[in-house]
Amino acid sequence: MSSHRSIAGLLNRVSVWSLLGFCLSMFTASLTMLQAQTLPYEVKLDVMHQELSSDFCWFHPRIAAIPLAGSETPIVICTLQKHLGVSDHYSGLYFMRSDDGGTTWTPPALPKELDSRKVDGETIAVCDVTPGWHRQSGKLLAIGTKLRYSDAGEQLLDLPRSHQCVYATYDPETGLWTEWKMLAMPDEEAEHFLVAPGCVQWLVRPDGTLLVPMYFKSRGNERYQSTVLHCRFDGTTLELMEKGDELSLEEGRGLYEPSLALFRGTYYLTLRNDARGYVTTSQDGLHFEPVEPWTFDDGSDLGSYNTQQHWLVHDQGLFLGYTRRGANNDHIARNRAPIFLAQVDPAKIRVIRATEKVLMPERGVMLGNFGAAAITPNESWVTDAEYMAEGKVHPRGANGSVFAARVQWSQPNKNLAASARARVVILGDSITKGVRSGVTAEETFASLLQSSLRKAGYDVDVINHGIGGERTDQALARLSRDIQSLEPTLVTVMYGTNDSYVDKGQKESRLTKDVYVANLQKIVSELRRTGIQVVLMTEPRWGDKAAPNGVGENPNLRLEPFVEGCRQVAREQNVPLVDHFQIWSKANAEGTDIGEWTTDQCHPNPSGHKVLAEAMLPVILPMLDGRVGAR
Repeated sequence: MSSHRSIAGLLNRVSVWSLLGFCLSMFTASLTMLQAQTLPYEVKLDVMHQELSSDFCWFHPRIAAIPLAGSETPIVICTLQKHLGVSDHYSGLYFMRSDDGGTTWTPPALPKELDSRKVDGETIAVCDVTPGWHRQSGKLLAIGTKLRYSDAGEQLLDLPRSHQCVYATYDPETGLWTEWKMLAMPDEEAEHFLVAPGCVQWLVRPDGTLLVPMYFKSRGNERYQSTVLHCRFDGTTLELMEKGDELSLEEGRGLYEPSLALFRGTYYLTLRNDARGYVTTSQDGLHFEPVEPWTFDDGSDLGSYNTQQHWLVHDQGLFLGYTRRGANNDHIARNRAPIFLAQVDPAKIRVIRATEKVLMPERGVMLGNFGAAAITPNESWVTDAEYMAEGKVHPRGANGSVFAARVQWSQPNKNLAASARARVVILGDSITKGVRSGVTAEETFASLLQSSLRKAGYDVDVINHGIGGERTDQALARLSRDIQSLEPTLVTVMYGTNDSYVDKGQKESRLTKDVYVANLQKIVSELRRTGIQVVLMTEPRWGDKAAPNGVGENPNLRLEPFVEGCRQVAREQNVPLVDHFQIWSKANAEGTDIGEWTTDQCHPNPSGHKVLAEAMLPVILPMLDGRVGAR
């Protein structure tokens, strides 16, 4: 009996140790998975400007990078204003410029075009400005809120359009600003009584149109609603095209100061509320899911309230900047210091607590009204200024600094090109990839197309995203990660050879024609909803001497119905088509041995790639007009 108990006890101890070992291995695996899914970064805190005054403090510093062709160092513009003592009373819009990546800055300057002005005894000014680069027009666009002040510096809100969306542009070549212009809104007497795109992050879509978040009040309403405006901009005039969903919350002052980000084909909108921050998502940037409060990944409240949150987007991760309770900071008004950055789980839309870092320290005064933007592929910046107007250094260290927290990524951000060029992405299989024995990267049709476009005067990078053996279902699976994340101006799509092929031992194509057509339709729709132009292309014809497929046929017999399916999608979706199959078939029928355009009766050789590129150029060139700056 005792022997039995000893054996049983031993087995129990073994089971316990086995269970502990299993749990430890699972914990290690989970930790490894978390580390694999998160993107490491370092933070370097710089001071862009420092000034102490008893009359004002610098406020709302926000930055934008102007990329320069042939240079890895962009021009950086920082807009900022003086806070003049009374709550929400601001000066005209100043700006600083750096031509060396933020090492040195010009002093804050106030262009007369951006200064406040007296009208009928009131002061008209602009505040809460966010600048951004509009590549398609070659202009820096600053969007903010026009407002009215009394002589005492109090905001006047009794009339329609007391808050209004305004914009001005900066030309980096001349260094000049335009005067503020107003964005016309429908029904400004009632529905859009007050309109404010203040402290928001807005986006430029690949087609050059803008998605501008804003908040508004209708006449008599005590709460703000938020929405997103789809606007066109021609370099001079901003014009409303479409208004998105109206997001509301019956709590406090409602929802306001929304900021928008695009990550892997999904739009994310963060919103301010008096009690907490909220977040929602959209597939088109205009129509959103119900708002949810921000939480950490453990389900606890984020603790950010009555202030804004902003985004940093890397192709490998989505990040949120915020302030919050619970950081030994109850002595700071609204807990608006320090400023944190953490990665967001894009599926669950929660902040990953383990990734949280302090970007700017708490030094005895409030922060909070900040900016966030990508600067280079290796750095994104968060900018803010210490809110103080005592004219002396705070005992905890605040001294009127205007900060730039440089978020230095562990790997380059593919969302940002190192140049000012637009992107054309070439999506396809091994025929698109091109490189093989006898074909160099420079000889592929993607490279030849880039050379032709640049010779025509267009600043374009053509990015080859061909993968050997790929089918439309596999392309669809990587579309948001690999293609939409690059925010290209245009994408060419060429599939069918692999989809239609019959393997040895099989009797049917790898995919049915119906599935192929459905996949192509989804690819076109997915790209278009984020403002990306699409060109469909049929695959080139196989040579007459091609090896038979799995059922002993020339592969063209199975490819041809798929080619017709591609043409069908182009017609139905009203998408431009480059019909390589037709061009190669015509040449073949007229006596050209198209096999001599290939390395193996299928994959193009340098001569074949030249034929493909020449067919693409006249279709793509007119699609870039007005969307890509010519040199």
